Amino acid sequence: MSLARSISTLAFVVSAVVHLGLVQSAGGLLDSCNAFGFVGVSAEECHAITTSVQRTGGQAEKDMLALAFAAMRGECCQFIGMGAGSVYALLFLSKGTDEVAVIHFMHSVWACIVQVVNSQNAGLLPFLPAAADEYDPVSGAKLKPFLLLVGCQAVLYVAAFLLSRGNGRVAKSKDA
Repeated sequence: MSLARSISTLAFVVSAVVHLGLVQSAGGLLDSCNAFGFVGVSAEECHAITTSVQRTGGQAEKDMLALAFAAMRGECCQFIGMGAGSVYALLFLSKGTDEVAVIHFMHSVWACIVQVVNSQNAGLLPFLPAAADEYDPVSGAKLKPFLLLVGCQAVLYVAAFLLSRGNGRVAKSKDA
């Protein structure tokens, strides 16, 4: 198996496991409150915060919370699409070739941008303007494990793209 095919295959496996398994296992698609455990907020705490904002918050607070929850669920939907595309590529496309390069490119762009944005949110890019005053140092520090996960994905996805790009489609053999 060529290096391009091996790295391409690994990238699709990682994408499927992370996007369909790890992310979806939290249950954020059906209830956004389930997805905040990563930063130490239980579903129960999230529901209590939501109830408090609904009872005592102004419309701006309620709107912000609604958008945060919609974004969380939208991210879960996006990850289903990315993971499903990876499973399709694993089953039906020629790994390590031009045929899959565009999928690796999309994953690369996503991972690299997320890495920069969340590095800024975590306070790791002091040369960039402050992300926003909604991020405090304690909250930013909770993003560091996520940065490791996405950073590894970014390296893998970029490598898969660079190795696959320019490789003509290879006819599938019986052992493919």
